[in-house]
Amino acid sequence: MGKVHVISAKHFGFESKYDYIPFPVDKFSKAQAMAAFKKVTRYTTKSNGKDYPYTAYEYDGEVYYSIEYSGTADESEFM
Repeated sequence: MGKVHVISAKHFGFESKYDYIPFPVDKFSKAQAMAAFKKVTRYTTKSNGKDYPYTAYEYDGEVYYSIEYSGTADESEFM
């Protein structure tokens, strides 16, 4: 088993729900793993009726509120 870069991706909402997504160290650099999450602009409507833009991150069909590099881990932790 090898090492993986771990990206912590937070879902939208009040719950603190995260996905921890591994990227094999032998195939991805830290920068490549982070770049796999594409910045997208989304809009939220406030109580005043106006739309406000915010940046979200999209990966593998999922949209996340924020992403963070969590370091490396053994691949076996994700199996």
